[in-house]
Amino acid sequence: MKNIYSFIITLNIYVILVFPVHCESPYKLDWTQDGILIGTGLGLGAVSLIIDNKVKPMTIAEYNNLNKNDINGFDRFASENYSENISKLSDYALGTAIVSPLLFVLSEKMREDWFPIGVMYSETIMFSGFLSYLAKSTAQRIRPYAYNDEVPTIRKLNADVKKSFFSGHTSVAFSSAVFLSVVYEDYFPDSDYIPYIWCASLLLASGIGIMRIESGNHFPTDVIVGALVGSASGYLIPYSHKMANKEDGIGFNFGIDRVVVSFKF
Repeated sequence: MKNIYSFIITLNIYVILVFPVHCESPYKLDWTQDGILIGTGLGLGAVSLIIDNKVKPMTIAEYNNLNKNDINGFDRFASENYSENISKLSDYALGTAIVSPLLFVLSEKMREDWFPIGVMYSETIMFSGFLSYLAKSTAQRIRPYAYNDEVPTIRKLNADVKKSFFSGHTSVAFSSAVFLSVVYEDYFPDSDYIPYIWCASLLLASGIGIMRIESGNHFPTDVIVGALVGSASGYLIPYSHKMANKEDGIGFNFGIDRVVVSFKF
């Protein structure tokens, strides 16, 4: 996962340093708002790295005290799972999810608007990734495979085994999926492809979450929380940049099929 966090930081720095291109857009950058978002995100990343460096490997004594019966009934079955191949496959799938918004280059309208989209996407991935990183380092929940007797003991005696909650792969995957779908829908609200894009992107994200459970890296609750955090990041970051909402301030908009919360810095 550290390679993913390095990618997040690199992407964020890139979109900050390049010169913006002005064009019509359903979104608008506000350097006060975006400065706060980027600063907060990078702050989360820094704090996460500091705390993560203090996480100690699991000791033999801790390993000997592990008991599957201590796991809640909903999550317990995941302790029987372990597969390095599925774990690697989830890494490749996550890479696909992260770069999926590059499909925007196929649209001239969105290609010309690359800068605000790039800034928003970097903020989205940054929050979904660093919030997971911070949670992992503070909660230090033992991964499911640590309870599996078929997994070599040496594989369990490290610091990473204490980073189950919550799933960073799932969080980043769902943030990317929701971001991709929301942004496309905002640019092309009448497109017939909207439901297909939503379905395809969410299926990929869900598949990654399932693979994280099947590989023994995460419990179902780790994946569920990751999906919720990632989805919130993928939706709220673009929504906070919508030009139609810039003058609205804080408010609530209740509808039959959704509840929308708008906010403004």
